[in-house]
Amino acid sequence: MSLTRLFRLLKEGQERGVYPGAVAAVYARDREYFLAVGYRSLVPHQEPNQEDTLYDLASLTKPLATTLGVMALVAQGRLRLGAKLCYFFPELPETSPWGEVTLREVLSHSAGFPAHRPYFRDLLSLGRDPQKALLEKIWREKPLYPPGKSFLYSDLGFLVLGFLLERINGKSLDQITAEIYQDLEASLPSELLFLPLRRVSLERIAPTERCPWRGRVLRGEVHDENTWALGGVSGAAGLFGTAKGVLRVLKALLLAYHGEEERSFLNRDLVRTFWNYRASSSPWALGFDRPGGRSSAGPFFPRQALGHLGFTGTSFWLAPERGLIGVLLTNRVHPFRGNQKIRTFRPRFYSELWEIFKGRGLWRIS
Repeated sequence: MSLTRLFRLLKEGQERGVYPGAVAAVYARDREYFLAVGYRSLVPHQEPNQEDTLYDLASLTKPLATTLGVMALVAQGRLRLGAKLCYFFPELPETSPWGEVTLREVLSHSAGFPAHRPYFRDLLSLGRDPQKALLEKIWREKPLYPPGKSFLYSDLGFLVLGFLLERINGKSLDQITAEIYQDLEASLPSELLFLPLRRVSLERIAPTERCPWRGRVLRGEVHDENTWALGGVSGAAGLFGTAKGVLRVLKALLLAYHGEEERSFLNRDLVRTFWNYRASSSPWALGFDRPGGRSSAGPFFPRQALGHLGFTGTSFWLAPERGLIGVLLTNRVHPFRGNQKIRTFRPRFYSELWEIFKGRGLWRIS
């Protein structure tokens, strides 16, 4: 299968300033494909891009780390999706509306949390346990709607889930995910990881923006401000990874979904519980987005497709019933976050991917 059309489109994106560089990964017909274009870095000097570039995955952390951690605990019988937050956070006052929120509602972004708050501004000046301080701030928020009655994509809910995973496991989130990745595939901990400068050379990491308040171009340190204030690891952001790493995790989930191959805790019933979840109040699956309206997946990916976006310019979409996975990693915020051209480019990328494989014996899983 020739991906010349897709490569040309990626080059066009680079030449038109959608991003400095990009790495795309595709899984179809039981084969993997990788494409790299452009530059890892533009400032202080240009550096050619390569397939093994690590990108700040931003909110892809939510499905690829936090949701995966929840799935592992559910599979082990240590967590129920209907469990309420008050069980894990006994410090919540009995009158707090957050105590009655279930994990299902958090995972499907229907818990009532605000989308985002710039907590980092206060956390940096408090000089004490940032996790405790951040949780206190979240618990003081008022629900924007009754839990389970509407939806709003929210960082806050996944910050809470990250803390919850650490409490149950008695380990940091970066340790938890490293162990999960190791169990799924021995090479994954070097392809997907938090705090990459501990293990990866600076040159392999794509920089993000010239941060005005940190006073430098960010490279190997998380772009998300709240996560940075927490030390670089959170349930909402902080994961860095290669296109290969992202693709391999999604492939493991896809094969488990169809019962073709079960690895570690991943099995057919578990993945279908998360991917097939639907609620009247939210279009989200558990931890994964679905296409809707003018979706970044373009007009061709079916309503049953699953995906996620990351603020830094990262994304993936997959069609479970067609066995098709597409991953697009960029650092569109380099050197400044104001570049919004990715919004119109992403649907073109996923539409082109769909068109390339449409009607050509696209691999189906029986």
